[in-house]
Amino acid sequence: MIRETFGEGLEGAVEEAVRKAIEQFASMGAEVQEISCPRFRYGLPTYYIIAPSEASANLARYDGVKYGLRTEEADNLMSMYTQTRAQGFGAEVKRRIMVGTYVLSAGYYDAYYLKAQKVRTLIKQDFERAFEQVDVLVCPTAPNTAFKAGERTEDPISMYLTDLMTIPVNLAGLPALSVPCGFDAQGMPIGLQLIGNVLQEEQLLQVAYAYEQATEWHKQMAAIE
Repeated sequence: MIRETFGEGLEGAVEEAVRKAIEQFASMGAEVQEISCPRFRYGLPTYYIIAPSEASANLARYDGVKYGLRTEEADNLMSMYTQTRAQGFGAEVKRRIMVGTYVLSAGYYDAYYLKAQKVRTLIKQDFERAFEQVDVLVCPTAPNTAFKAGERTEDPISMYLTDLMTIPVNLAGLPALSVPCGFDAQGMPIGLQLIGNVLQEEQLLQVAYAYEQATEWHKQMAAIE
């Protein structure tokens, strides 16, 4: 289990369910060990520098000419470009383009993007050290259970925080999966994230399958209104 994924910001029901899942693994014969990945908490800010930068660079090429949406309202080429991008990109995409453009702009590249790439390497190194001691890492899939669609669109930071547990794994290029391990008081499902080492997908799937065979959570449905 990853020490840094437990504590402040983790919903009580999620922590309880995940700890019970870890106890289940122990009862199945697994040797449970607490592992520290000290840079794990830097995954979120690192990702939200790198990902918007890449989105900005890639979507700068989108003009509605070769593929995708093209507005029919424009009366000249430049108008077609600008209106296509305005109509074709949602609020979140535009937000990420603007953040990425800022990060990659002159005077900020080294301070933000380059530094984020260095932190990404440190996060990867933490995982490499962890896998010298254990075969599989476990932690919550998300710090909270599902919220209603559109509920957090006005507060993007709280929406981004739901990615807190999965983003460091993606930055490190590791395989991972989520299995159901319980429900909260509102009937919303809780996920247990299993993380494997590079090219160890087979082992990861075996561990997940063993857990599912020992529990019934994957057979239960969420309470959806």
